Amino acid sequence: MFFGRMGRLAALLMLPVAVFLASCGLFKTTSAPAGIGQEVLDGKFAFIITNIDTSPTFGHTRAQGVYVIVSMAVRNVGTEAQFFEMAAQTLKDKAGRQYSASFMDPSHLGEVNNIDPGLQVSVKEVFDVPPDVRPTQIVLHDSASSHGAPVNLAQPPSPPIPRG
Repeated sequence: MFFGRMGRLAALLMLPVAVFLASCGLFKTTSAPAGIGQEVLDGKFAFIITNIDTSPTFGHTRAQGVYVIVSMAVRNVGTEAQFFEMAAQTLKDKAGRQYSASFMDPSHLGEVNNIDPGLQVSVKEVFDVPPDVRPTQIVLHDSASSHGAPVNLAQPPSPPIPRG
């Protein structure tokens, strides 16, 4: 009888703990990745991809394959200056292959790529990929060890033009 009463008491005490843990966001549900023009958060940074372009050159540098140029806004949503790591960002193709950035424009953001709290900078991350690669996603990171925020790069098809 003692264990029966204690077991019921333990079960009653566990219910509020489980509800509390669930409300803390420890059990996150996954949703579809954002798209171009939508803000995503990872750690202390908010990102918005503003444009995707390709080119055989960037400035005076020629690509080994083709450059995929990802333009984005990066905003520090934290309370301290945060280092923006170009190498932490990864581009993915349909087969799941990952590509790291070759360089960034501007090549530096003030003092050692630090972005102060509340400030936003515009950046172009440049990826050198084989000519036949079509990127489908970029995963944006606060740091190399963060989880990352995926953004789908596929542009939605244009609506048909009404004839009339």
